[in-house]
Amino acid sequence: MSPAASRYTAEPNLRYANDSHVMAIGRVPANSRVLDLGVADGSVAAILKGMGCEVWGVELEREAAEAARAVCDEVVVADLNTFEFAEQLEGQRFDVVLMLDILEHLSDPAAALGRVKAVVAEGGWGIISLPNVAHASVRLALLKGRFRYTEMGLLDRTHLRFFDRAGVDDLLEQAGWVMFDMVRVTRRLGTTEIPVDDVDPVLAADLESDIEGTTYQFVVCAAPLGSPVLEHPPVLPAAVAQGVLLEQEEELRQLRLAHIPGLTEQLTAIRAGALERRGQLQGLLDAMDANRERFGGRPS
Repeated sequence: MSPAASRYTAEPNLRYANDSHVMAIGRVPANSRVLDLGVADGSVAAILKGMGCEVWGVELEREAAEAARAVCDEVVVADLNTFEFAEQLEGQRFDVVLMLDILEHLSDPAAALGRVKAVVAEGGWGIISLPNVAHASVRLALLKGRFRYTEMGLLDRTHLRFFDRAGVDDLLEQAGWVMFDMVRVTRRLGTTEIPVDDVDPVLAADLESDIEGTTYQFVVCAAPLGSPVLEHPPVLPAAVAQGVLLEQEEELRQLRLAHIPGLTEQLTAIRAGALERRGQLQGLLDAMDANRERFGGRPS
């Protein structure tokens, strides 16, 4: 992972599906052997251990590695830019290799991904998350002549490589991997770390009508070329749909909170109008009943 690995430590909220770590965890079989590259303090590893997995980690930052040792079976302190997997892991093989928010920090991610193949068990696969540089917020910033690195996120100051959808395919091809599943973490304009202001609503709607414009991260399941898993891919959950719904629900909740005073006034006025119309309707019904009685009918 990057030299500032601890900056990326965050315990995954398993109730929120629109998250790359949650999507990845949902794609790891219980009781499997897992190698977590850039394990940080072991937040993801701890959840996997609870699923009965054996978890090894590789981490650059020594302090984070020490924290990860509390939950992992083994942790190796090493730089993934130069890590020789087959040699330094002494022939160990893993059912799943996690590469979450890591490859974009490496000088040659394709070369590193190529070396990872040596530790993937037969029928095993890798789970990779990569940020999408073609997100609408980045596009808008460039249209305004801005390219500013941030502490974290799409334009993290420690990113050495940037990927769009085609770039993901190129990376896998160069490294000798084949994708068999992909889901997307989505973020609407105004919900990322990149500020958005004075946006033409027509332009914003056009950008968000493109799935690449709202894709914040790609979460990819892939296996080395020739792997038997490519002929019979495992059944994996389509978490992105639920994630999109959850994000939209949260946005709606925030919108409601922001407009509660106005909504309260509107609701009060609507209720008063409804009560007035109800009184008018009741008066009309009473008059109708009186007329029925007057002309020998029965009240309804």
